[in-house]
Amino acid sequence: MTQKNPFEIRTEILQLAKNYMDNQYHMNIELVNDMFEQGKLNTADVQEAYEMYSIDELMEKAKKMYAFVSTKD
Repeated sequence: MTQKNPFEIRTEILQLAKNYMDNQYHMNIELVNDMFEQGKLNTADVQEAYEMYSIDELMEKAKKMYAFVSTKD
């Protein structure tokens, strides 16, 4: 097993955070589309749901994941 340097670990955690956020986004889109088809949401609600997460939100999620890795609990 090779030792990873901190940059490699951070890169992997950033990728994990991106994958998590992408999956969450796609699940939300499916839910919103279903609710729109059922008449429970209007067009404005759907447009709001289609907004992609921001870089700041992605970085916050990555920081939370990295905090988990870096703690010695």
